[in-house]
Amino acid sequence: MTVKEEVGRHEQSSISQALNSEWFDHNDDYIHRQESLTCYKNIRQSVEHEVKGVNKLLDIGNGGFFNYDTSLVKQVTAVDLFLEEGLGPAPNILFRRGSFLNIPCPSESFDCVLQQNVLHHVVGKSPHENHANMKQCLAEMYRCLRPGGKAVVIESTVGRLFYLVEWLLFPLFVKIKRGGHPMTFQFTPWQIMRAAEECGFRVEEIVWVPRGAFVLQFGYVWPSYLTPARPIKLVLAR
Repeated sequence: MTVKEEVGRHEQSSISQALNSEWFDHNDDYIHRQESLTCYKNIRQSVEHEVKGVNKLLDIGNGGFFNYDTSLVKQVTAVDLFLEEGLGPAPNILFRRGSFLNIPCPSESFDCVLQQNVLHHVVGKSPHENHANMKQCLAEMYRCLRPGGKAVVIESTVGRLFYLVEWLLFPLFVKIKRGGHPMTFQFTPWQIMRAAEECGFRVEEIVWVPRGAFVLQFGYVWPSYLTPARPIKLVLAR
């Protein structure tokens, strides 16, 4: 990638981050819809199983909304684009403003790093840039994690066939998309695992999270059988 292309990718990523920040920061209804769906209750159970007893947890992209019992963790640092720096809603929670692509935390400073359904929102202007962003996010998770720690990735994924369709149509959608839910790009589980391993992680566990009858896609509730999205839980060891 040339210097010009690299600058362009970061500019587009900044645009994507601004759109995500604006949409999610003013959309409490999105959170309420999540709370009512079985899929997200299953995700909560998966997350709480992994974070229980953790000393220092880094939670990336949660928007200040915790879908798990934060009392299970001694100290939580939450990072997102629109959080105000300072103490969170409980004494053990600290808010930091920052990007997933450049997490504002020291290297090797957390026992566990968590991200939930954020990777498919960190998009660029092409599928190649989306993959580069996804790998950069995973590399940042790895950097912030202490040796012997674990990363927990909860992510909406798709199969190879839908991924191919998405790959072909994405450049067109970028050109015509106006307003509403920000652009997304979903990966296959195998692509995420391969990128994680390239960053230095060891895949310890992969679990399909039961979807229930309905899931959220593009900010709307859909019957699960009408969408190719399937959430996974990955546990990655450093």
